[in-house]
Amino acid sequence: MAESAPRRPHRTKRVTMTAIAREAGVSQPTVSLVLSGRAAEFRIQAETARRVWATAQRLGYHLRSRKKRMRAAASTMLRGPALHTAPAAVGTIFIEYKSLAGDILYSPALMGLSRAATGLVEVRQFGGMGIDGLEEFTRGNEALKGCGGLMVVTHREHPAERLAPLDKLGIPWVLMNRDPKHLRAPRVLMDTYGMAYGLMEDLLRKGHRRIAVLGTDRTIPSAVGQRQGYREALTAAGCYDPALEFLNLGSGNDAECKESVQLILARHPDVTALYSFFDLGAQGFYEGARAAGRRIPEDLSIVANGGQPVSQRVHPPLTTMRYPILEMGEAAFRLLERMWRGDPVPERTSLPGELLAGGSTAPAPQSAPANA
Repeated sequence: MAESAPRRPHRTKRVTMTAIAREAGVSQPTVSLVLSGRAAEFRIQAETARRVWATAQRLGYHLRSRKKRMRAAASTMLRGPALHTAPAAVGTIFIEYKSLAGDILYSPALMGLSRAATGLVEVRQFGGMGIDGLEEFTRGNEALKGCGGLMVVTHREHPAERLAPLDKLGIPWVLMNRDPKHLRAPRVLMDTYGMAYGLMEDLLRKGHRRIAVLGTDRTIPSAVGQRQGYREALTAAGCYDPALEFLNLGSGNDAECKESVQLILARHPDVTALYSFFDLGAQGFYEGARAAGRRIPEDLSIVANGGQPVSQRVHPPLTTMRYPILEMGEAAFRLLERMWRGDPVPERTSLPGELLAGGSTAPAPQSAPANA
């Protein structure tokens, strides 16, 4: 009798963080932060952290050793000018506006930076210059003396070379929510891909297949991430339709959002859910839906990203993912601290959003509205 060939040892399929995120109903960066022991640092809710750990254990996930994790990440680490001691102050530069305080999106970043710096260093604000005035601002500015680091915020997209005057200061700096190629400074970003993907998975679980999106075709990281998250979630479910993408949103005010929602529902009456890149126009979304004869959420589910207060003032409150702007400000200061010590820092730090569950979603209707 011929000998049988020796059996190959069984190879266990590697469990990925993406698989854990899908099972736990969170984004992949959230899983990464929880499993690396940084849940408390980034204010991830204890219930969420426990769910992630339980899911990881159930799926058989094994943490790699610290040495292997550091070796895998080495190619994306940066070093800034080391000061080795904390400076007297840090600065915030808002290139397009005079102050962060009046900006509806980025003012929490200043709050986060200030909170992290409390009792350690002074926080100074600089602004009022356009990108063309950046070099003049950084050359011989007395107010910059004593500043050992900068958090830089800009609403617009600028290539790395336009931000090069900041490198000449010889101090560490961090760029917020922008990711130009070949930049020498670390960036703090929001995981809008995970936020969009998570919202789509929730709608898909509720039976929705005709999900329209209202957003922008701009190339800023937050918009790119949302487009990719929306498309990949629906493609994986076999229901992606490019005709349901409306990516020409401008200011996003209520009037524009109302008109856009009415247009979407007129062209595609079979749409049962709507996703928006930003929730500032929440009142407009609702007015547009109701003008088209749709009840929220019975006939039309609506979700968005942002977490602006207006999204919780509409009825029913909008289900939205809060942008982690406050946490991004805190993360920027922690990166500066590490660079002061001469420690390497990641090229990109991406933070997850926080789900604010409102009452704007429901299972997909079994039939189209009577007026559809």
